[in-house]
Amino acid sequence: MDSRHAAQEVNRSRTRQVVRAALVFALGALACRAQPSPLYDGADGATCAHFNTGALIAWHHRQGDWRDRYGDAQGEKAFSNASVQASDAGRVVQWDVTDLVRQWVEGRFANDGFLVTAFSARERGAVVFHSREAADLSQRPALVVELADGASHHLSASADTTLDCTTFASLGSRSALTAGLEHRTLLQFDLSDFANANVARATLELTVQKPYGDATLGVFAVDAPLAVPADAQTGLAARYRADRGIAKDPAVLMATGFDTPSWREAWSYVSARSSIERVTRAPALGFEPLDGAALMVKIPAAENLGVDMGYRLADKQRAEPEEIYFRYYLRLSSDWMPTLDGGKLPGISATYGQAGWGGRRTDGSRGWSMRGSFYPTPQPGNPYHARSPIGTYAYHVDMKDDTGDAWPWSSGGQALLERNRWYCIEQYFKINRIGQRDGVLRAWIDGRLVFERMDVRVRDVSSIRIEQIWMNVYFGGRQPSPTDLHLFIDNVVVARRYIGPMGR
Repeated sequence: MDSRHAAQEVNRSRTRQVVRAALVFALGALACRAQPSPLYDGADGATCAHFNTGALIAWHHRQGDWRDRYGDAQGEKAFSNASVQASDAGRVVQWDVTDLVRQWVEGRFANDGFLVTAFSARERGAVVFHSREAADLSQRPALVVELADGASHHLSASADTTLDCTTFASLGSRSALTAGLEHRTLLQFDLSDFANANVARATLELTVQKPYGDATLGVFAVDAPLAVPADAQTGLAARYRADRGIAKDPAVLMATGFDTPSWREAWSYVSARSSIERVTRAPALGFEPLDGAALMVKIPAAENLGVDMGYRLADKQRAEPEEIYFRYYLRLSSDWMPTLDGGKLPGISATYGQAGWGGRRTDGSRGWSMRGSFYPTPQPGNPYHARSPIGTYAYHVDMKDDTGDAWPWSSGGQALLERNRWYCIEQYFKINRIGQRDGVLRAWIDGRLVFERMDVRVRDVSSIRIEQIWMNVYFGGRQPSPTDLHLFIDNVVVARRYIGPMGR
């Protein structure tokens, strides 16, 4: 071998080493979440915008997130390709997905499913395949897994759907799947029985229902947009076990619980219309104390309001600040299942009785609000059915309509609350400079950042600042709750600095 060829071989060897190292690094990052996430193809399942619509878990990229054979996010190097011709109606198209299935069963990263799509703009064709709803069982999607011991397993899809950005609806109930340049097919197969199995070969099979031109389709690994929980961020509350003595911290403006009958004195007002009770026991509702007594809030059936009370900063502190931290503990009860509509939760506001709620549009000179919010519980059958998505209900200058904007704290599924568990909810708001879109809103759950916006505009005049902490629990807009709903609140703190979960 001459020196030129030797040098080329060395370069090729180095390239292979770099590629292998990159692959190991990428798949190592994915291994942090090796547990599969369930792909859901029901009515509130996967769509162009959401991995799970009912749970408000949004894709990082419209029309799906994936990894290619080198572990690259949104990469174009398929694990396997197959060509389909315009004359291929009825054909069973096969992809060799052995490498991908091996990585799943070995637990190297999560089996979130297959994504089938086209990339080349030269090929405008699309292929319609039979889905798992096809009447003919033989035409349904299949994954054939052959093991090293000679056993062969024919698996049916546990979920399949098409991501189509021309509709907001989930298409998982249809008898057809479409893959092409403008459509992506998602499929998932349950491989839990094959953990650490020695896979000799794995083949994905889809039966063509109708081809529209020629197309080359590649298979990629779905990368569900679920966050690996980060370490909790501690704040000033970490120094105070169960918040004992936290009220004396120089950064704390108010700290209160509901342990004494005089708890109302900490607040500027408590509406007589509120349905509230200080409790230490409520076993029928799954209540367990966080720290002594808590405030039980009830939204009665056929009504909307649970609680309306506030801590007005000018009243209690003689001044309205331009930034504030607000933390409270929240526990959803056993009966918390808002299926028809969402509603409001505690937050930060400055309505001044003029604007920022109830359809009173914010115009920059009268008022605003950043209340918390809850959303309808995902439908039965959805893997997140027992959880409640939460977020912010924002009245700001640039809002889209007269009734406020919904800003879910989707954050990879970290803002889905279970019932009968205490959560530390914290919100921070810094008001914008006059006329600028630079207001900052952040939210944490149990010390983990789940939401951030740094482009909020709520005022154009200096008289608008932060008026109050608004403890508001309210069902829907006008439609009342069809059933009684309960939640519990405890250990409220308002401060100039990040508070964080209480010390243990």
